[in-house]
Amino acid sequence: MFDAQFAYELLNGIALSMARLYPCMFLVPAFLFKHLKGLPRYAVLTALALIPAPGIGQELSRLGKSWSDIFFLIFKEMILGTLMGLVLYLPFFLFSAVGVLLDNQRGALTGGQLNPALGADVTPLSHLFEETMIMLLMIIGGLPLLMQVIWDSYQIWPATSWWPALQGQGFDVYLGILQDTFTHLLLYSAPFIALLLLVEAAMALIGIYSPQLNVFILAMPAKCVIGLAFLVIYLPTLMDLGTERLELLKAVRHTLLLMVPGPREPTP
Repeated sequence: MFDAQFAYELLNGIALSMARLYPCMFLVPAFLFKHLKGLPRYAVLTALALIPAPGIGQELSRLGKSWSDIFFLIFKEMILGTLMGLVLYLPFFLFSAVGVLLDNQRGALTGGQLNPALGADVTPLSHLFEETMIMLLMIIGGLPLLMQVIWDSYQIWPATSWWPALQGQGFDVYLGILQDTFTHLLLYSAPFIALLLLVEAAMALIGIYSPQLNVFILAMPAKCVIGLAFLVIYLPTLMDLGTERLELLKAVRHTLLLMVPGPREPTP
């Protein structure tokens, strides 16, 4: 028998669940929402939203939330989902940015620098490192961990509650995470950049003693060959460092609670 009340509660719960899930899963590359287009994307999103939706819908009916309340709750959930997505995206951003620095240093982005009309820079190593991080996440079983962080967020910040309230302490925590990310970004890319700077210095010396030689044309292929040869040696170290950064996702739920204090802590 069709239950109109249950269907109404379920639709409200799905809407509120999707508001948190969509921005979070869109920002995290491991969910591949940037490649999953159209109906398949929303089918996956709806299937995941069905998990917390019944409880959220019943709680909305119990509290007697109006349409205006639900609208503002959806807006609040979108902000929370974006915040969670930004935090979960940081390990992928770290190694993607390392790839951008390496490509920039070896001259792969020179065309975009000389002609801004080419549009956004395409960085092969950035894409490679991001895909490598997704592979490492699958190997260490981190995808269920990402989903568990999302489900735990409903214990920290109930969807039907007006909590959390943004505070200055939360921004300090987030800035601390960003500082740690950019610090490791410089540390991870430093060996590669230092090597290519030495290559450029050597090319400059060659240009001094051989003025007729076009050092600019010679330097780019030399840096690419030497840089990629060094990358073959350095890549295992980067993969170990990437695994360590992904394992830090276990503490994300407590980090989120420090950033935006909620009404209660998740059960261990």
